[in-house]
Amino acid sequence: MPLHPALLKTLNTLTFTAAISTMSYYHKFLVHALAGHPNFLSNSHIGFLIPTLSWFLLGGFSYLVQWFDSTHEMVVEAVDWHLFVSNLVITGWVLSWVHDYLVVGQVLLVVNAVLVWRLYSRLRAFTATSLMDYLFVQVSFSVYNALVWLDVFQNFFAAFTTKEGGPESWAAFGAAGALVVLMVIGTHYTEFARDPDSWCGAVIALMTLSITVEQGSAVPVVHMAGLLSVGWLVGALVRRVLRNVAVWHERNQDDFHEGRPLLG
Repeated sequence: MPLHPALLKTLNTLTFTAAISTMSYYHKFLVHALAGHPNFLSNSHIGFLIPTLSWFLLGGFSYLVQWFDSTHEMVVEAVDWHLFVSNLVITGWVLSWVHDYLVVGQVLLVVNAVLVWRLYSRLRAFTATSLMDYLFVQVSFSVYNALVWLDVFQNFFAAFTTKEGGPESWAAFGAAGALVVLMVIGTHYTEFARDPDSWCGAVIALMTLSITVEQGSAVPVVHMAGLLSVGWLVGALVRRVLRNVAVWHERNQDDFHEGRPLLG
């Protein structure tokens, strides 16, 4: 049974506040905990800018844009209960690290990825009617959808692997494999999805670049996989742009010919 819209929006706001508050309160703990788990999928400090941007956009949605009349249908039909449950899951993930329940934390992130993917898929049926709607709804959840898949892999490697085996260990090859999987996910969203989305591909490309820079040439298998993935994703984004330009040009040509007089 669908939730009442006012209750749904209130739950989105309250649970988002809970998630942000929990992450802020345990920020130093999480930084030290993750620093104490060096692994082959860690990203550079610059790589934290994109998650920060994502939470800013989600905050704009939760505290402001979801209350607009223009987004009412999107919130009720697409976002529905997925976001406030996702916020609770993220809160639980933070607490799983605090209490050293790392397996539970990994399961929670997989659940979160499914929730956000389902929300994102339902949201693609709607078209933003303003720049605010586009930025804080469409772009916001595109970025978040890309990041949740990265979270699944990065949390696994942080929780359950180390660098002790060296750059030729199974963990290094596993990290390289994870980057290839992320490349496939990014390519799918950019080029082959029913409704292609460049934002997902761009986020995965930038985060992959951050990981590649952090690991450096000292970890050749991760470095090469990262460069391959970034190059492939940039190519996919360029191909998408060129296709859009070609479609735009074709439509303009059709409009021009249709507008010409039959004689003359």
